[in-house]
Amino acid sequence: MPLYEFLCASCGPFEDWLPLSEHDRPAPCPSCHAVARRVISPPNLVRTSPAVRKARSLEEKSAHEPEVVVRPPAESGPTQRRTPIVSPHPWAVAPRL
Repeated sequence: MPLYEFLCASCGPFEDWLPLSEHDRPAPCPSCHAVARRVISPPNLVRTSPAVRKARSLEEKSAHEPEVVVRPPAESGPTQRRTPIVSPHPWAVAPRL
């Protein structure tokens, strides 16, 4: 159900949820119960930033055709060697850092 905006002559503007089939009918004012006419107002559109728009586009694209990655991108800077973690318990699996 869409949200419509109405204007009461005595109380001012108010909004009401109505079915599409009743889009041209007047609505009773919630305060004084007088019949109010519908006001045509612009839709509530929001402009998103280019970064958010790009992220949404990539998300939508990957939902149907995920990008195939052959290997992770090369790391910049010096490579660090990981020192193995030795657990005092031979049955425990040591976490990788």
